[in-house]
Amino acid sequence: MVVSVICLSLVSIPAQAVPLFESDDPVEMRIVGPLHFLKAQRGDDPEWLTGTQVFVKDNDGTERALDVEIMARGNFRRQEKICPFPPYWVNFKKKQVDGTVFEGQDRIKVVSHCRENQNSFDAYIYREYLAYKTYNLLTDNSFRVRLARIDYEDTRSDYKKESQVAFLIEHTDSLEKRLRVKHIKDRFILPSLYDMEELCLAELFQYFVSNADFTFFASHEECCHNGKAFSFEDGSRGHLPVPYDFDMSGIVNAPYANPSSGMMEKGVNKVTHRYYLGVEVTDEILEKTIALYQSKKASIYDLWENFEPLDDKARAEALDFIDEFYEIIEVPQNVEKRIKETMESLDDGKCCQEG
Repeated sequence: MVVSVICLSLVSIPAQAVPLFESDDPVEMRIVGPLHFLKAQRGDDPEWLTGTQVFVKDNDGTERALDVEIMARGNFRRQEKICPFPPYWVNFKKKQVDGTVFEGQDRIKVVSHCRENQNSFDAYIYREYLAYKTYNLLTDNSFRVRLARIDYEDTRSDYKKESQVAFLIEHTDSLEKRLRVKHIKDRFILPSLYDMEELCLAELFQYFVSNADFTFFASHEECCHNGKAFSFEDGSRGHLPVPYDFDMSGIVNAPYANPSSGMMEKGVNKVTHRYYLGVEVTDEILEKTIALYQSKKASIYDLWENFEPLDDKARAEALDFIDEFYEIIEVPQNVEKRIKETMESLDDGKCCQEG
């Protein structure tokens, strides 16, 4: 187990701290510690790095020490050839975070800058962040995110990086409490057990961002792949699917993103080629879901057009990509050919193919 020291210096917090995911202002952070141990966590079983401290400003502007643990996370992005600096977890002690921007948080995911010495990679971080924010516009049944700018300094080497782009993702436990749902950890989930409107919304969003790297039905350990399933506490509805991890999507178009062999067999040769992978739903549900996307059209364009950190080239590419989506869903012939004809039958017998 490695002992490390991490110092975070946050922006000044007003007299009453704004909850972490109730603001769009970037969280300014400085992390100091033996980061090479974090970067070395590439195996199947990374360990929490203990003895870590986080220094944050509380509501009064006083710096306070928080005891935390950190650990590399993810699968694909934890490969060194993909992300020399991996995404990671920060684990807080909940009693220590009262009065800080992290009040009420237990653990949070950090999507880090991934590529060293490549400021051009910032656009991919921003675009994935905006994918999450877009789904937030469509439904509260989604993981919340918050931008961050992080300075890194390794205490055991000369490694130092200033103002790296990142974003923080709401933990599953927080989503459970907020939505009054329970995470389902079964390995397989039958399609028929889902709330069909929620499933259609989530699967059409995967089409919106052009993401084929997901399944809401099965995975190697617990369902699902790049999505989680939840049951409603009152049992009045079918299960809730919540997507996450959009770095392999066409709207992000990361340099390492490529279609799977299965998608190539369908004629998809690049991740920016949309292919609908949703299950069959009634015309009424599909039309209702499309109507929701149309009602949120102005807000979605406003989000992407007015996000200042995104450079002009990345913004133009993303807006063109969104244009294409709306050109599809607003024309009945396109909906028939591009969506309905590729819907998979609602067959529980086919649900348990691992994603």
